[in-house]
Amino acid sequence: MFDTIRPYITKDEPFGPIDSADIDPKDIDVMDRLFESHNWIYKNLRNRPSIIMGRKGAGKTYYLRTVFFDKQYNFYTEIRTAHVLAHISSVIQGMTKDAVFPGTLSELWETILWTCVFSEIRKHPLLSPEKLFVVNAYLEEMGVKDNDTVDDVLWKLANLFDEVMNSNPRDGVTEILKRFDRVTFDDARSVVVESLQASKKNFVILMDSLDDFHLDIDSVSHSLQGLLKFVGSMNKPRDVVDVRFCLPSELFRQIIKISSNPNKDFRRALKIQWTATELILIGAQRLMYYLALYYPGFLKGMPKPDLTKRADALALFSKVLPEKITNQAGFQEETMSYILRHTQLLPRHFLMLLNSIFKGAGTSSSNPLPISEEKIINGVRKVEEFIVGEIFVAFKLIHPTAEITCKRCLPELGHKFSVGQLHQVFTRHGKVVFGGEGMFEFQRMLIEIGALGRVIPGKETDVYIKGNFEYTVSHELTISHDDELCIHPLFSGIFSNGGRKKDRPVYPYGSVLEDEDYRDKFE
Repeated sequence: MFDTIRPYITKDEPFGPIDSADIDPKDIDVMDRLFESHNWIYKNLRNRPSIIMGRKGAGKTYYLRTVFFDKQYNFYTEIRTAHVLAHISSVIQGMTKDAVFPGTLSELWETILWTCVFSEIRKHPLLSPEKLFVVNAYLEEMGVKDNDTVDDVLWKLANLFDEVMNSNPRDGVTEILKRFDRVTFDDARSVVVESLQASKKNFVILMDSLDDFHLDIDSVSHSLQGLLKFVGSMNKPRDVVDVRFCLPSELFRQIIKISSNPNKDFRRALKIQWTATELILIGAQRLMYYLALYYPGFLKGMPKPDLTKRADALALFSKVLPEKITNQAGFQEETMSYILRHTQLLPRHFLMLLNSIFKGAGTSSSNPLPISEEKIINGVRKVEEFIVGEIFVAFKLIHPTAEITCKRCLPELGHKFSVGQLHQVFTRHGKVVFGGEGMFEFQRMLIEIGALGRVIPGKETDVYIKGNFEYTVSHELTISHDDELCIHPLFSGIFSNGGRKKDRPVYPYGSVLEDEDYRDKFE
């Protein structure tokens, strides 16, 4: 029953791959099984967002690839966004500034992406011979062959751009657009749209995120501005060709400044944010696969749980984890809250922690379950540095000194402190390593990466110091001079000076299952 999933759910990775790119696209059954659809995000995908925003590890690529198995779309083509941006931007850099208008660049993107649609759609038995002739006529003009992949098409278009620019650099995009025979292009698009409408089928262009490409946003700003304008015009109610364009939330404030009209460009955008309950459902689903594959006897006599329900998911975890755990400060807390507060409410973080906690279970004992307190604490310790390292990498383009700044400054602070104390640390250490910017920028950087949060007032007798962190809000987390601040457990675990281990632990709002849903849609 689980043969397809066995290569992915292993004793080294009991909860499976943390990166959807590690799953072979041909293993559609695996993607379907590992994908948890009982969540707010998946429901909102049915509204056909044109832009999907999310931090690294939020699951953007997974949601992009739901088209492989959820049957919302009949046809698709995948485009490596950064790869294309780099090519087009290199051409645009050679153009005169007055030639680069958002509308003109949007038209350029329209022709590029629709050419990819034409190349893919003719491989399927959708078009009549007459309509296929129209599409082929346009593609032949562009030099696109029958067996060309989408990468082949993009390379040919990029070479065409270079050819035009080398022969006539002053006229830029206008001359490039002339090479696209607009009449033939419009005819091809019309017959494709008509055929899709007549057959009641649809198509989606999948554009993967910029996360791993580390593009300098400023160097591609003109190109990205045109792309955002085009994407913002897509996915209207009657459209049969949609776009799903993934963007990293870490770069959102840079990207929105580039947009020529944010209200239009982002009107059909969806921001991926998770609740603790939704993460629990993901983990429980994978835990069930792990137990079924390697410890089937453990499940005997257990009523089959409904893993779409939080109570059943928690009940399953309660079979393999202790109810409570004594943390490093000597306080008892619920085990699942302990694990969740060492994440920034991202599936990637949660799965990394669970893989670390459960890794190798059974190698030294025939009865490895339930997992001990010691294994849980050590499992968190082993990966929290990797998680924080990934956060630094994700923000490296906009906050290149974040890591050295945290190393130098955070050990000087307790779990809770005043804005004035933070200012003192900035004056003593931060100025030197941060890069010469002021206190406000220093504080803003620490908040953006999720290292610092704003304390929610409570009692000194509370088990936790409660804090709001920016990843749980849809706007900037504002700080007043009278506010108290706190350090996220991930960062205090790594950058603690060792003298404040008895401080009450910080609980980031949203990490406890009873917390209300904090999310809203990106407008």
